[in-house]
Amino acid sequence: MSQRVNEINTIVESIPDVKIVKPFVQSKIDIEGCITVFVEGLEQPLEFNVTIHPQYPFKSHETETIKFSDGDLIEHKHIMQNGAICIHTAHTPVLSQKLIYDIESVKAWIKKYYINKDSDTHYEHLIIPQKAFNENHFAYFFNEVDYTFHKNQFGFVDYSIMNNGVFHKENIQSSIFQSFLNKDRKKIVDVDWNFQLKNLPQSIGLFIFVKDAPSKNQRWVFDEWKDFEATLPQDFLKFLHNVEERLVKEEGKSLPLFVGYNISETEIHWQAIILEIGDFPIYGEKINKQWFTKIKEDKSIDWAMTRNCSYKYFFGRGKLSDRITESKILIIGIGAVGGIVAKTLVRCGCRKLGFIEYDVKEPENVCRSEYSFFTGITNKTNDLINELCLVSPFFEPVDGGYDYSEAFDFFIKSHLANSSIKAEMEKHLDNYDIIIDCSADNDLLYVLSQLNINSTLLNLSISNHAKHLVCATEHNRYDFITSQFGGNILKFDVDDLHNPTGCWSPTFKASYNDINVLVQTAIKQINLKLEQEKTLRNFVIETDDTGGFNIKIKEF
Repeated sequence: MSQRVNEINTIVESIPDVKIVKPFVQSKIDIEGCITVFVEGLEQPLEFNVTIHPQYPFKSHETETIKFSDGDLIEHKHIMQNGAICIHTAHTPVLSQKLIYDIESVKAWIKKYYINKDSDTHYEHLIIPQKAFNENHFAYFFNEVDYTFHKNQFGFVDYSIMNNGVFHKENIQSSIFQSFLNKDRKKIVDVDWNFQLKNLPQSIGLFIFVKDAPSKNQRWVFDEWKDFEATLPQDFLKFLHNVEERLVKEEGKSLPLFVGYNISETEIHWQAIILEIGDFPIYGEKINKQWFTKIKEDKSIDWAMTRNCSYKYFFGRGKLSDRITESKILIIGIGAVGGIVAKTLVRCGCRKLGFIEYDVKEPENVCRSEYSFFTGITNKTNDLINELCLVSPFFEPVDGGYDYSEAFDFFIKSHLANSSIKAEMEKHLDNYDIIIDCSADNDLLYVLSQLNINSTLLNLSISNHAKHLVCATEHNRYDFITSQFGGNILKFDVDDLHNPTGCWSPTFKASYNDINVLVQTAIKQINLKLEQEKTLRNFVIETDDTGGFNIKIKEF
């Protein structure tokens, strides 16, 4: 017996209320044994088969490498179909300490789920086997819709393929729901996505809303079609038969069936099954001179992946304050600073953005902005909108995103003295809740300062080498910005700018990293102020590389 096996037996024997039923031995790969565990409240201890993987005491891909299994416990919460209970314990590289942690976790599971039969407040999805269908995986993304389905309602689903990718080492196709239709192919409700996703080519699938989860023990999804025998109504089975007859020329191809059920009083989850045309799990049987559609015996279900991508889940891991995400935002200038602002806002939950930018994207713009080399020379607005649509399915460019870029600059600068045109410009800008000027255009900064608008107006400017970022938020923004840069408060080294080949305007030197650090810090400051309902003040972000990187915010 190896030293490791001896050590495990010795440690387990020393843990209170734990007894070894079968000593731990080395199998071909793992170390295996059997123990009993007792906690107060049990009439007798529970017995677990224990499997310890070679990586132990370390986790493997965030999964514990020790398994405690008892097939008689599967009716309880947080236990896998193979009888292994779910435990998550603290990290330690010390084998003895890890074994103690893990067995304490087993005791905690017994108290919480076996003795007290607790239920967690958060919903646990059904366990779905991840297996390929004809060597391909399928994933379907859905969004909540403003419609109430009734039990046993069925029909068609329009869906669109987004991408063919790789799932570990196998192929996977990812698609989105587009619309629900009734059995006569009349639209019931659309699924809300951005315009690029809505314009994708569409394919047809099927749906049925069964209301109750198709599960065993409220944990594991049905694994054979006969499990649906008491669930699927006869008219739906006949519908399946009719669909298969109409698709006879498509024999051998896959067809998704989406099964919907409530996971709360108001929330529906959709789970996908892959059907093979020509081999549906049904057959006809004549009873009393009448044909019935029946479910085939011993035919397994090919489940696919689904994900709820509604807004609250998509941004569930973190977003900005509602004061920002619920606003209609205009960004003026989408170069290095404006592009980073735009992508950050969209990644953090903003949906409605408009842009003012007359320039085109050149290859040299890519290194420090949010554009892609692959799209070549194109309008910055077009390129950025495409990028943002790829990031968030909820992003919608205001007015198509193209906010009169060249006309805006002409009218706002040449008609400032014209009261009627000025009023029209003010009215137009007041359509936005927040305006962020990232243009580095002092003339525009002056003109905007002369307008009477109700929108929250911010100006972001960066000094050469990205040593400073100045954010002006108040009515004195023009004087504040010009005093910072023009009055030698901040040193702007105009002799050390980047001068491209050709007759182009020089630009400040800084990397994407330099700019991003400042912009993200500024957005953090603005978001916190709005979230805490505090007044937005002018501020400067200062950096210093002496002895390492330092950053601080100076508020005025």
